Amino acid sequence: MKRIAKGSEPTTLTSYRSSIPRDSLEDSNIYDDFPDKSREGCQNNSIGNLRKQLLEEQGYICCYCMSRIDCNNSKIEHFKPQSRFRNLQIDYQNLFVSCMGGEGDRKSHQYCDTKKAEIELRAINLLGNIESSINYKKEAKKIVISSDNSDIDNDIDILNLNVDRLTKNRKETYNNIIAKLKEKRFTKPSIRAYIRYYSQKNSGRYEPFCQMVVYFLTKKLNQQGARI
Repeated sequence: MKRIAKGSEPTTLTSYRSSIPRDSLEDSNIYDDFPDKSREGCQNNSIGNLRKQLLEEQGYICCYCMSRIDCNNSKIEHFKPQSRFRNLQIDYQNLFVSCMGGEGDRKSHQYCDTKKAEIELRAINLLGNIESSINYKKEAKKIVISSDNSDIDNDIDILNLNVDRLTKNRKETYNNIIAKLKEKRFTKPSIRAYIRYYSQKNSGRYEPFCQMVVYFLTKKLNQQGARI
């Protein structure tokens, strides 16, 4: 996971909220009736499209697993479940964008928002320094995610972030980076260059699993002469 820096909400959302009577802001249809969140508007770069702005804000990676997402392959996520926190259903600070999370697959294969559904996450804070609380561990054919904080570990389980698809995709990404660094003989300048690249948006996008890459390469720099 990677900290998400929120900007100003789209003016379409501000305007829409101001048009709703205060005593109606918790009606169940308030979010569903907001028109400027569609995939079509996102694709067409419609001004004020919520989905497009969230994607740009997050660098086109899922707010939970950091997989690549786009206008078509994403869902708008209510961090605090919409059904239980009606007062936050059009609160921009509660809105993110996630991957489809194996939607349609059996429950054990689902992840991120699809698996979370209406469960409230208790410890993860996407707007805080979440990176410092997350660990990654290499295994034979996968990379798993965990935390030293048991409450965050519980949230990770709720999101099913160690489902096979994700652990294998992480390992594939890791192996590709290591193969490229081997060609450069793991020099400190080359490792630092990769850390810089994966720490920032490039052409408006983060690389998938970027924070995981930064985690391992930072460890490599700190382990003088150690092999990855």
